[in-house]
Amino acid sequence: MVYNIIYNIVIFVSGLILLIYSSGFLIQSSVKLSFLLRLAPLFIGIIIVAFGTSAPELAVGITAALKHQKAIALGNIVGSNISNIGLILGLCAIFMPLKINKDIFKKELPIMILSTALLYVFSLDRILSRIDGLVFVVLFIIFCFISFKSARTSEYHQEVAGFKFNKILKGINSKLLIGVFIFVSIILVIWGANLMVKSGVNIAHIFGISPWVIGITVFAVGTSLPELAASMAASVKKVSSIGVGNIVGSNIFNILLVLGAVSLIRPITIDTSSVLVFEMPALLLFNILLVIFMRTSFKISRIEGFILLASYVTFIIVLITK
Repeated sequence: MVYNIIYNIVIFVSGLILLIYSSGFLIQSSVKLSFLLRLAPLFIGIIIVAFGTSAPELAVGITAALKHQKAIALGNIVGSNISNIGLILGLCAIFMPLKINKDIFKKELPIMILSTALLYVFSLDRILSRIDGLVFVVLFIIFCFISFKSARTSEYHQEVAGFKFNKILKGINSKLLIGVFIFVSIILVIWGANLMVKSGVNIAHIFGISPWVIGITVFAVGTSLPELAASMAASVKKVSSIGVGNIVGSNIFNILLVLGAVSLIRPITIDTSSVLVFEMPALLLFNILLVIFMRTSFKISRIEGFILLASYVTFIIVLITK
């Protein structure tokens, strides 16, 4: 018993250390790639980093679908997207106010709102069908294409002009090698998150916490750990467009790519009305709150970050006690 607790705590801390260091290197490599490709850091955050940090949700979703546990995929995505806005952006803004790139507000944020609204509308008949999944995937492809086109024509110097690179990356100008670094960093970020999730589940089991509570807290928050690590690292490096872009991009990826892919594999049935009455409306409210906060001087202040975090804690308390 004591050995198991100590073992899982060691694994948890090891995963956390791996997550922090690999996410920092991921941000460094991503910014370096934006220089070499002459792409906006915003695009790197929304596409490359967001894809990498959404990989745990994608893995959980596809695995759940193949094991006929499709509700887990839906619950994980709804919970993760709420966590991304309330917990992660809240914490990042409290740590350091986040400047908002106007391109995010004008282009990517409306897509996030649209995808969230479509998810709610498609769920009203209590099933996400293969046709719904196909719509999501097509919209995802269009989103990637538009983001890439705008990134090629946008200014890429301003935000990262004084960015200090890691000694390893400073003298490297090979796009292929930087791409390898990004790939390896993503793998390490996911590995660190998985170590934390697995050990966290084991610790919860040891202390007799119910599987339902574990699912809501460990899996939704656990699969959002890469987003938290990457966004916090971006805040520390003062590259806020990557941090905010990562969250907006991840939420878009989670709905359009992950739920789209899962629905194409096996339609997702919604067995409880609670999802439509509480969880999904809560996700929509968090989206609206984010729009309001982003619009005020195009930044998320510490007070607004605190409101986001407090709203997330309130959501979790109501979810557990209702």
